Formats: sequence, structure tokens, C-alpha cells
Amino acid sequence: MSSINPKQSIMQTLEAMPEDMRLLIVSKVGQNSPVDYFNTVLTCRSLSFRPDNPSVAKDLNLSPFVKKPVLSNQYESLMDAYLKADNIDAHFVKGMIQFFQSQNQVLGLHHIHIASKSGHLQGRYIFGVLLMAIGETDKGIKIINDLTEEKGISLVED
Repeated sequence: MSSINPKQSIMQTLEAMPEDMRLLIVSKVGQNSPVDYFNTVLTCRSLSFRPDNPSVAKDLNLSPFVKKPVLSNQYESLMDAYLKADNIDAHFVKGMIQFFQSQNQVLGLHHIHIASKSGHLQGRYIFGVLLMAIGETDKGIKIINDLTEEKGISLVED
């Protein structure tokens, strides 16, 4: 068995990899950090890692929009692509915009519920609170209590 000599190893570039492998790598980068994803896109423009690519869009971390949903209003076509790809952050953001800005409580709750069911922590918390606010107190309390039991009181308080 031969050993690998690090001095002789060949650096594999993104351009030389198969497309499915490139998309997997870029989607994982996007899942962890939207800043790193956009830096990757900027440095590898020839590879077309567009954010509306379904392989990337489903798991793309949209934390800046989660923190300030109103920012997403400037990116409606991208947000639509993320929703089409079933991105849970996009469902949360769309729900927040619909519920609070557009005054469409039914559609807002629908999207926040999708995010909640998919494991979005802020979505679960907000969904529980909104259910209590609209009179479905028992359901809302159950969601908050379940979240507290699973993740701990300190996370819920944060």
C-alpha cells in the first residue's frame, strides 16, 4: 500500500469537480453561512451557483432575513424561489411579513406553521405565541412548553 505524499497531492478546484459535487459543497456552505455562500458565488461566477438553484435554495441560510424580515421585501423574486424550494427560513420570513406587514394572518400563520413543523426554532416559538394571541391559548402553551422541554428554558428566553 502506498502512502500519500502531501507535497505531491493535487489541489482539486471547484471548476474541476463534477457539477453535482460542486452544488453539494456550495449548498453546505450556504447552509452554514450566507456570507460565505455569497463570497463563494462572487469568486466563482463562472460556475453559476445562483441562489435560486433548487439545490442551493432549499438549505440556504437566510439568517439576515430571519432577524429582519422586512429586508426580504427588496428580494421578492429570490424569496419566491426559496419558498418554491421549500426553504424553512423563507417560510418563516414570508409568514412574518404576511402576518405583521400585510395583515394576512391566515397566510402568515400558514407559513410560520410550515417553518415550525420543519424544526425552525424561531418559527416554533412565534407560532406558539401567535396561537395564544389569537385565542388558541392551549395549543400555543403546548408548543411553547414542548419547545422549553426539548431545548431548555434559556434558549426559549433568548
